[in-house]
Amino acid sequence: MAFIVKTAKTVRNNWKKSVVAAVAVYYVGRFAVRKYNEDLLRREFCNEAKKYGKVKIGVTDKPRKIIVFLNPASASGGAVKSFNKNAAPILHLAGIEVNVVKTEFEGQVKKFLTALEKHETNAVVVAGGDGTLLEAVTGFMRKDDMSFRQSVPIGVIPLGSMNRFARLLFGTDKDEGEDGRTSFSLSGLQTGVYRDAEARKSKYWYFGPLKHRWTHIRTAMKEWPPVFKAKISYVLATEENTKPVFTSQIKKQSPAPQSKSWFSFLYKIKPVKLDPKYNEEEMDDSLDEEITEELDTIEFCVNSSNLNDPSKNLKGFECKIGPSEPNKTEVIKEGWRRINDKSLQLGSPTDKSLIVKKIKLIPEIKDQEEASWFDIDGENYEAMPIEIKLLKNRLNVFYNGSISTS
Repeated sequence: MAFIVKTAKTVRNNWKKSVVAAVAVYYVGRFAVRKYNEDLLRREFCNEAKKYGKVKIGVTDKPRKIIVFLNPASASGGAVKSFNKNAAPILHLAGIEVNVVKTEFEGQVKKFLTALEKHETNAVVVAGGDGTLLEAVTGFMRKDDMSFRQSVPIGVIPLGSMNRFARLLFGTDKDEGEDGRTSFSLSGLQTGVYRDAEARKSKYWYFGPLKHRWTHIRTAMKEWPPVFKAKISYVLATEENTKPVFTSQIKKQSPAPQSKSWFSFLYKIKPVKLDPKYNEEEMDDSLDEEITEELDTIEFCVNSSNLNDPSKNLKGFECKIGPSEPNKTEVIKEGWRRINDKSLQLGSPTDKSLIVKKIKLIPEIKDQEEASWFDIDGENYEAMPIEIKLLKNRLNVFYNGSISTS
């Protein structure tokens, strides 16, 4: 009892040190528990991977092999360490031949995929952020061999800051690129005052955690209203004009040549099966009625119409158009609301919404130093005339349906 009384007096007489010590113990304890739980989770996944690695294969069968595109710049430079610690052991224990390609420059993934043949890999894994995934998808879609994207699935290891598509898959399109060529998107497009505020917040690092709020206050201090002006032409999505009316049929590909060796007589070479025909959905454009109008808004967003409910039949894009002359207080409040909003939905709940089949956007070029920008899957593109169309069922993306997305 005397010890308890003495300890209580010591804490009372040195309450400042006691508070600091208590806070330090609390955070150290939380850190230790989190690391312990992460180790348990890694161990569980490794034990599961061993089951696949112990499966026997035939003498003539080749081990499965994958290509991993790893962006070392992701995760603030910690992508390589994170991949080697969490993902690489699981892949190796599963008996998979892993070839890691570390990206060194922009566009490298697209160029690599252009030369990659489907007999050279069983899958492609993208370990990086939304930009690396965007490059990989564009590389897939630009290949002349359309059966490649049907037979080779894509795996995603989210190592970026936003990871929009990974969040869509696991919980928590087509656009004109900057060089006038076709780029392919998975999540959506956003432009306007809130995108600009998000892009500027890193400049206000000296505000610490308040930089997320200050960037929206700073927006209200600029020229008002900060509208985005453009000319848009779109086709509203209906049940008739979004029905698949014909498919692209792909001829059977010739099998890859196999090299012969002096010991080939010891066993019979397993014949390579020809690829089946693949069908890709197309939509009839003969019923399209194009609508053209002038756009004057603080924000314009385009995303999949089944983003909130993936089980809903995908009809087209959801275009969200914000107000043209909002109140400064409303803009600040909406910006602050989005700080804690973890949903994937772009735009505001009060925005005008349109479900369209395709859309053309010609932005008005600003005669000022600060140009307009598009955010496409987390990557910034200078605002230029673009055309967005929907491509259905073109890629196979690995997804474990047993994972809860709630």
